[in-house]
Amino acid sequence: MDPERWRQVEEVFAAALEQSPAARAGVVSAACGDDEALRHEVLSLLEAAEPAAAYFADLSSRAGVPSPASTEVDQFLGRTVGSYRLVRLLGRGGMGVVFLAERDDRQFEKQVALKLLPLGIGSTEAMQRFLLERQILARLEHPGIARLLDGGVTEDGTPYYVMEYVAGVPIDEYSDTNRLTVAERLELFLKVCDAVDHAHRHLVVHRDLKPNNILVTPDGKVKLLDFGIARVLDRERSAGGATFTGQAHPMTLAYASPEQVQGAPITTASDVYSLGVLLYKLLTGFHPYRRDFSSPSDAEHVICVRSRPSRVPGLPQPTGTSGMP
Repeated sequence: MDPERWRQVEEVFAAALEQSPAARAGVVSAACGDDEALRHEVLSLLEAAEPAAAYFADLSSRAGVPSPASTEVDQFLGRTVGSYRLVRLLGRGGMGVVFLAERDDRQFEKQVALKLLPLGIGSTEAMQRFLLERQILARLEHPGIARLLDGGVTEDGTPYYVMEYVAGVPIDEYSDTNRLTVAERLELFLKVCDAVDHAHRHLVVHRDLKPNNILVTPDGKVKLLDFGIARVLDRERSAGGATFTGQAHPMTLAYASPEQVQGAPITTASDVYSLGVLLYKLLTGFHPYRRDFSSPSDAEHVICVRSRPSRVPGLPQPTGTSGMP
């Protein structure tokens, strides 16, 4: 295999490993497009890596050795980053590690969510993605979007930013737990739409709208989170804009738009599609397609080819291959 080809394989493989096992096939599919040979090579590497990782994880567990991930996180707890002390882990993924943090300079008391670049990920691409997300949040000021409060670089050169901490639950869980009426669910949904519209007017496409990224606080306020895979449209159109060589775009298949699963150009319509899926679930309690997708190709067939998930009796049947709910 020539060096350039191996570089492609290595980049897609590394991007896939940043994701959970369930999301890796989607990353590979989006990154490889029509290059079946590249797809096959990366998937083969992933298949070989998973049993080895599982074996050594099991061996470490039986020997009483903590996993590297948990050890790295534990090393950060209690540490001061900027003016904040890290209290506990809130979440982690390919786009960063998020901690609950508290103000530590005795000026005033405040809890925040502090996001660091993924532990152990120091590539130029990862740095670009992280800094772009921070810049995206800096340009968005809306009551329905978690605010950016601060940012900087740690002593060891790790970039971070500080966000408003949202003590809420996913919008579908909030709706069901509080037994909201249809009208109340629609009212919540309109708040989400208003926040997304604000992002779109600033040329930002979220690309991962799903219940876990839309929290509702106990007093009913909606907060849109996680712009880790968002895309800035004017940056894409600019010749000097950020270009990510891996081309791997993480996505949540259950809420992905047709253009996302096909690897086509992304527009604000992608978020509108995801909002449609969210609205369907809020109003019915079910996902439109009533199933989990087994692979990106399965998702592409169902979303782009199969009939629409619901129809109104008496209306003309849809034509074409659009999968919009």
